[in-house]
Amino acid sequence: MNVVFLKEKIDTEIKLHHLAALYRLIINNEDEKNAKKILDLYKKQQKEEVIISFAGHFSAGKSSMINALLENDILPKSPIPTSANIVRITSGGGYARVYFRDEQPIQFTEPYDIDRIKAYSKDKNAIKQIDISTSQKIIPKGCYIIDTPGIDAADDADRIMTEGSLHLVDIVFYVMDYNHVQSEVNLEFLKGLQDKSIPYYVIVNQIDKHDEQELTFKAFQQSIEQTFKQWNVYPEQIFFSSLTDTNATHNQFEAIKNKLFTFLNKKRNDLYTIEASVWQVMTEHKRFLEAKYEEMEIELSDEQANSLTDTSTIEEFNNQLSALLREPAEIEEQFIEELNQTLKNAYLMPAELRDIAESFLQSRQPDFKVGFLASKRKTDEARENRMENFLTALQKNMETAIEWKLREKFTNLLKVNKVSNTKLQQLVQKLGISLTSESILGKLKPGAKVNGEYVLNYTNEVANEIKSRYKKEALNLIGQIKEQQASANEQKIAETEEKLVELKKAHSQQLRVESLRNNLYEKVDQLEEQLKLNEVEKSTWEHINEAAEDLEVPIKMAEEKSNDYDTAGKIDRAAVVSEQINKQHKSMTTERVIDDVKKVIQTINDSPGFQAIVEDLKRKKAKLENQAYTIALFGAFSAGKSSFANALLGERVLPVSPNPTTATVNRINPVSENYPHGTVVIKVKDEETLKNDVKLITKNVSSKEGNLEELLEWIKKENIQQHAQLGNLYQSYLRAMLTGYEDMKEYIGGNLTVPIHEFPAYVSDEAKASFIESIDLYYDCSLTRQGVTLVDTPGADSVNARHTNVAFDYIKHADAILYVTYYNHALARADKDFLTQLGRVKDTFQLDKMFFIVNAADLAEDQTEINMVTNYVKEQLVQLGIRIPRLYPVSSKLSLKEKENNSQLNEDMQFFENEFNQFIHQDLSALTAHSAIWDMKRAYTNMAHYKESVNMDQQSKENFRLQLQDNQKTIAQLIDNTDTHIQEDQLIQKIDKQLHYVLERTSIQFHDLFKESFNPTTITESGKDAKPQLWKSLEQLIGYVGHELLQELRAVSLRVEAMGNNLAEEMYEYLIKTSNDIDGTLTFPKYEAADLTTPEFSVAFKSIDLGKFDKILSKFKNTKTFFAQNEKEKMKDRIYEQLEPLISNYLSENKSLITQDYLTQWDELVNTIKREMKKHLHQHTDSYLEMMSSDVNIEVINQKLSTLKVTLANHDVRMDENEQK
Repeated sequence: MNVVFLKEKIDTEIKLHHLAALYRLIINNEDEKNAKKILDLYKKQQKEEVIISFAGHFSAGKSSMINALLENDILPKSPIPTSANIVRITSGGGYARVYFRDEQPIQFTEPYDIDRIKAYSKDKNAIKQIDISTSQKIIPKGCYIIDTPGIDAADDADRIMTEGSLHLVDIVFYVMDYNHVQSEVNLEFLKGLQDKSIPYYVIVNQIDKHDEQELTFKAFQQSIEQTFKQWNVYPEQIFFSSLTDTNATHNQFEAIKNKLFTFLNKKRNDLYTIEASVWQVMTEHKRFLEAKYEEMEIELSDEQANSLTDTSTIEEFNNQLSALLREPAEIEEQFIEELNQTLKNAYLMPAELRDIAESFLQSRQPDFKVGFLASKRKTDEARENRMENFLTALQKNMETAIEWKLREKFTNLLKVNKVSNTKLQQLVQKLGISLTSESILGKLKPGAKVNGEYVLNYTNEVANEIKSRYKKEALNLIGQIKEQQASANEQKIAETEEKLVELKKAHSQQLRVESLRNNLYEKVDQLEEQLKLNEVEKSTWEHINEAAEDLEVPIKMAEEKSNDYDTAGKIDRAAVVSEQINKQHKSMTTERVIDDVKKVIQTINDSPGFQAIVEDLKRKKAKLENQAYTIALFGAFSAGKSSFANALLGERVLPVSPNPTTATVNRINPVSENYPHGTVVIKVKDEETLKNDVKLITKNVSSKEGNLEELLEWIKKENIQQHAQLGNLYQSYLRAMLTGYEDMKEYIGGNLTVPIHEFPAYVSDEAKASFIESIDLYYDCSLTRQGVTLVDTPGADSVNARHTNVAFDYIKHADAILYVTYYNHALARADKDFLTQLGRVKDTFQLDKMFFIVNAADLAEDQTEINMVTNYVKEQLVQLGIRIPRLYPVSSKLSLKEKENNSQLNEDMQFFENEFNQFIHQDLSALTAHSAIWDMKRAYTNMAHYKESVNMDQQSKENFRLQLQDNQKTIAQLIDNTDTHIQEDQLIQKIDKQLHYVLERTSIQFHDLFKESFNPTTITESGKDAKPQLWKSLEQLIGYVGHELLQELRAVSLRVEAMGNNLAEEMYEYLIKTSNDIDGTLTFPKYEAADLTTPEFSVAFKSIDLGKFDKILSKFKNTKTFFAQNEKEKMKDRIYEQLEPLISNYLSENKSLITQDYLTQWDELVNTIKREMKKHLHQHTDSYLEMMSSDVNIEVINQKLSTLKVTLANHDVRMDENEQK
């Protein structure tokens, strides 16, 4: 139902009596929420209050802005989310009041502990509002400034829209962070203000972050204006401000202050008219009435009542019922009529038959004789023959004159009346009578003389008797037909009667619905009628004044006691570091290992039998000397990833801008012979990928087919890029593709190489970037010279649809992961999905390769504030499954500046780089280094055995040779016969358990996923109008669940891979130990983990039948019953009931895929290990045989042993010649 009788605006000047009348009407309509708003407006009008609200993105600096504007630290400041409640500020009282949801408010009198108020402000569930009234006259009388909770997601915005007293607000100042102007949540909120006709000003705060070298301020302004225009957002004015650098260029803080106090000092009527708010409340009340009446309609209506039921339909069904009831009698009448007509017209005794009858009658005369000398026998025979002749002729005439005609007519009547009973049809075909001698003998008149009159009378009597018998027989059959038809009609009659009852009920309901609608129309009309009143009754004034008095609740004075709410923790960096890493600093360095490997190779290279170890050591040395590291950079949009990358590189390589830029994967690679410094290689997406992008975006608009050019032509022609069903993210992407297609089409599916000065355009210009898959920049700097490739990935959230495509392969294969979050926006919502995935896989890696950066730490006022932020981030990371995170607060802006000026690097960045370099050059190399040390140890052991063999006599050598060969056979057989079924079973069990836990976690997470999709922001309509929103939310929910399942499967795969390598290493170590038990001289290299391949998983629910959810969504009535009366829980459960079998099937199918894939890889891994071990076994035997056959000076061996021993001592390895391992 959609009533549109309200005008678009109110022409009448609203006075107090209008508000009193509206209050009474709205409260009588049982709309307490909107009645309360009218009451608020009444009180505001009475007191002539001015209310100015500050809203904005969390940690954009709202509280600091208010403090600065009022030149007084009234509000607690914090770089992390602290205020979860609405704070109202005025002057004249000298107190702070805390209003609880379920308890009496308490008052703190100045001077009070601001930290105590700060602690209260964190609890949004128990506390409703905080009022602060300063004793200093800093705000004019009757004026209020409202500070609302920071907005980080749609549900925050909705909470402020619903609880933020916006109906009372005269002006809104919306504060944005310089780096988050284009956040979708910001733009949606501003549109909401605009829809409510609330004047608003935008303040872009923290412009001290602006760097003119990176982006001109004019270009920055233009990008904001363009985004606002695309969103149809038109603020009264846009201000730019900085609270930390008062001398910052373009700082308009004083202009903001002047504007604020101009408003505060104006008369209320000069500033604001209450009509817009009243109109908004009336509109909301109209929606309330619509929802209420729609709910009543739904309760009244059923499926039949959804279509119009008029009296003609009821009359039609009444006629059908009467017809069904009459039908058996009418059929009976038809049959009887045909029967009577047939019998009446039947001519049974024609002249021929009367002659035969006369002959028969004569034979029955007493004096009848045959012949002159007739015997009695012949006479009797003649009588019998004549009787038989009469009977036969009569029977034949009966059949033709009556029987056949009745059967034919009755059969036709059965067809006409659609009586299809087989038994009745058979009875009709058998309809007839049989004549016997008694039938004709019984009609004889004894003594009558045979003459013409007698013959006529006799035949008439016989004919009448026959017709009478036919009629009796036929009437019996007609009775059965009537009964059968009545029986057949019983169900139809019952159905028709039931339908009639439903129709009459529906018609009655329809009349009631029409009555309800008329009632609704009347009530909507009454709303406007209240505004035409010149005066109201005394009782109306009493009603609203009593309600206003009831709002005044008694205030309890606070006791001076310790703050139960205070949970602030302090933490210094040393403590953070000690918790972050429990690391033993190694004396070993990669350079020392390389030098010592060279020395060992030089020592043993000319010794017989050492060639296999020499080759192993050369390979390890080459790996250590040519280390290549991939460092993946992740983070939310505008967290400062590109800026941080530049700080690492020490030069301005990547373009930095507060606008969304990183729309592609950018790799900064070391230079090579083929790719000199400054080479930029751009890989452009192929046509199929671009087509899939477009089709995915437009799937809800149309299923258009064609090549890319045809699709883009269709988009342009139909203006699809402006289609209402597409979000602004997708609209922006399509616009970029349309703009860039002509320039980029020749490169689609290929590569292009451009000079470095063109690099920024391909990174940040969406018209180009929308076509690009990746960019490789070959750049010579101190970082890349160390073999580091830095990968800058798309941000997790922005106005660009593609920014959420973060590659799972980088998480798995990168040597290190740097996750950058922003100091003033530590762990915003966009971070959490990606961080949850990091938490899932963190423990699967051999090393903890994740580093978490809190960028822009230079915004902190002091070390305490830095500690507060890092402590908060750490707690958040732990909640997301990332235990003991390595966390570093840094300032990329400051660090880059210092590196460019060749000045001393700040302590925070220096600390991070030391830790990071330690990880890169020591921890990552440690596995290879330890393996090389192990091989050096093998060299010493073999050299000691070499010395022993040299000292053997010939017989001992022969015995040792035979023993070596026997051992080789035994160990080779041991390796071949090693069974790995137990390990296979362990892998299968691991997969089973992991996927079982995935199902359990999904069922638990479904609640939160449902809430993200179905909330008061996404579902705003009621009844049929809500259907598109419900379907959109359902599709989003299914998409979320599918994404989570895909992420879970990838995480399970990494866990299985880690377990596979662990099991393989255990088997390897077992075989080494068992082999050593057989041959103590045998040594093997260290196990090197295999790089197992992760299976490719398809997205869940690709071909889901959404029709199965139709009935579930149809249960939705309106937003009130859905949210307030918890109907959403029922819908959530019903949706999950439908999804659970699909989730189980998806996991089951992928369980088969994972199991088969990893068992195949396990077999290959085991075979590779066995093959390599047998290879080393053969090399060992050959080496020892070569040693024993060589002739060398024992002193040379002693010198080599001494050299090897000293070399190993460099790595804390103590050896003596008796060691056999």
